[in-house]
Amino acid sequence: MKKIIILLIVMIVLSLFSGISINQNWAFVFQFEFFDYPEILKDGLEDNVRNIILWIIILLAHIGIVMLPFLTKSHHFNKLLLWFPLVYLLGYVFLSAEFVFLLIPFIIIWGITLRLSKKQNIKGKCI
Repeated sequence: MKKIIILLIVMIVLSLFSGISINQNWAFVFQFEFFDYPEILKDGLEDNVRNIILWIIILLAHIGIVMLPFLTKSHHFNKLLLWFPLVYLLGYVFLSAEFVFLLIPFIIIWGITLRLSKKQNIKGKCI
């Protein structure tokens, strides 16, 4: 279970600090999610209700991802490990797809975590 918790912490860090350098300034996923998009809403540049709902879904899924290390003992952990990151990524696919490319390291670690979780779950049932 220690390996899974470490991977979950890496997932959280990657979900926040995946970024790209644009004109020698770094643009991070968290910057868009927590600062830029609320600024867009405040300035009235976004009036599409669909995009606002997607942004709220992304925020809620991100909160779920941050909670995952604390939910490892939960009966529903494997379902949560699947759904929170999936909803998070799908939200970005529909809101601003270019961020999915920044989240490729997150996707890789998520896949490893899912696989390790499934293996540990199978071992637990055999004993």
